[in-house]
Amino acid sequence: MPTDEGEQIKYKIVSPDWRAANSLSVYILVAVLGTSTDMTKLTSNSTQPDTDGPSDRPLRWFFGAPFRRQTYQNLLYLAIAFPFGLAAFVAISVGLSMGAGLLITLVGVPILFVTVLVAVVCADVDAQVTRLLVGVDAPRPTPLAGGVRTQADGDGIVDALTAFVAAPTTWTSLVLIPIKFVYGVLAFTILVTAFALLTAFLAAPLVYNDPTVQYTIGTVTIDTLGEAIVVTISGLVFGLVSLHLLNGLARGGGLLTATLLSIGTD
Repeated sequence: MPTDEGEQIKYKIVSPDWRAANSLSVYILVAVLGTSTDMTKLTSNSTQPDTDGPSDRPLRWFFGAPFRRQTYQNLLYLAIAFPFGLAAFVAISVGLSMGAGLLITLVGVPILFVTVLVAVVCADVDAQVTRLLVGVDAPRPTPLAGGVRTQADGDGIVDALTAFVAAPTTWTSLVLIPIKFVYGVLAFTILVTAFALLTAFLAAPLVYNDPTVQYTIGTVTIDTLGEAIVVTISGLVFGLVSLHLLNGLARGGGLLTATLLSIGTD
């Protein structure tokens, strides 16, 4: 009896049922391809380094700064920090001073409220730009993250306004504005100075022998091609160091935003 069953099974397997064979072949092919794809992903993920920082590949990390997209995102973040911080700081300063001056007439109350609301919106924009450009996970202010809207739907406008005023991130947003204004001034100053010096260093071979230009570094006059090349090489090193410092400055600004907007959200 076991022999008959074995023969029957064997006969069924080798029988020329082409539709069943084709279905089985397709199933096996899909399974093999899916498994190999998963293994390829697993292998590629396991062989790639988790980080490319100074601890595991220091030379690649140092010399690769100009070739990373994150570097230019950080530079863009620093470039827009000053105009954004200036505009937000001027708007909040005018609103607070006007609202405080008109408090005696009660007109100042809505002006102050709108000013605080504008500060929260500016902080929210800063948080989103920080996430987009710097890659730091800066949370949105609680009033704009859904908490106040939910309370407004459930309890009414008065409770929603109370929740808005009571949210810690409402006031940390107000504190964030002048801090990011100072940060923007600092970032703009360092950014412009670094690029001006870098341009001067790299231009040495082009202007060292120009009779209308006296190229000097401190008390040293650059008047030969060899000296100009040395200055250019020094400029390249200066540029690499500057990019790393600017990357750190951008990340510091992102962490500052994330820290202030995380207060009271736990």
